[in-house]
Amino acid sequence: MPIKPPFKLLSALSACCIALPASAQTLGTDTVAPDSPDQPKWEAGVAGVALTVPDYPASDENQTLALPAPYFVYHGTTFRSDDEGSRLRQKLTPNVELSLSGGGALSSDSKHSDARQGMPDLGYLLEVGPKMRLVFDGPAPQTQWVIDLPVRAVASLQDSDLHWRGVVFAPEFAFQSKRFLDERASLRVALGAEVASTLLQRHFYDVQTQYATVDRPEYSASAGYMAASLATTLNYKFTKKLHGFLSLEYDNYAGSANDDSPLYRANDGYSAVVGFSWSFLQSKERAAAD
Repeated sequence: MPIKPPFKLLSALSACCIALPASAQTLGTDTVAPDSPDQPKWEAGVAGVALTVPDYPASDENQTLALPAPYFVYHGTTFRSDDEGSRLRQKLTPNVELSLSGGGALSSDSKHSDARQGMPDLGYLLEVGPKMRLVFDGPAPQTQWVIDLPVRAVASLQDSDLHWRGVVFAPEFAFQSKRFLDERASLRVALGAEVASTLLQRHFYDVQTQYATVDRPEYSASAGYMAASLATTLNYKFTKKLHGFLSLEYDNYAGSANDDSPLYRANDGYSAVVGFSWSFLQSKERAAAD
């Protein structure tokens, strides 16, 4: 997911149920897609993941989680469910792809957050929208330069009710190698940024009158820049059925639109995701070349 913490948290977890990044997400982390004809068209199995991410952008507290999950991958021409989540996609040219995909974030319990004590919990975030992808040959065989331009609508789920939270734009520029040092390893390094609408910024940074304190004055957030990020993901294929991955990300919030909010607690944030997937069912039919 190209969406950064805390969005990446649910992206990474949903990827486990659909297709573990074999990618944060946040945490929803993008990796080199296994689009080789050597891949089965679909796979199913089990996965395990452990991760730590900030409670919300510019939080000085992290949440950590470890869990097993079912695992499913489908390498179709139009529909794909893989390390980038589930999406519908259409090749416009050999170098340009348009897709419709989703992501999100887990909830954050305010009673476990020093900054948000006494405030409502942050609900689950759900997001969906189009993404334009531009792909260019890299400096060496099996490498690529990738530009992702996703725009996604965001809603929060709390007490069984959906609440509209605006829109986020999260462009990303990445280098990826399908053969990194070892033919069984792939690497992705990405630079990204996020710009969010007023409603989403308010979701994270608003302090309404009834929740204001001496140390947490009333605050009304505004739209604008939210964060920049540097992320790297390493995937390793131990066997045809057992894959492992490690994803690390640094986020910088300095200069963001709401850095004067009392809920803005840190200029820097760090996240890490480590996990594995074991595919015990695979189709005989092979995936078509991308």
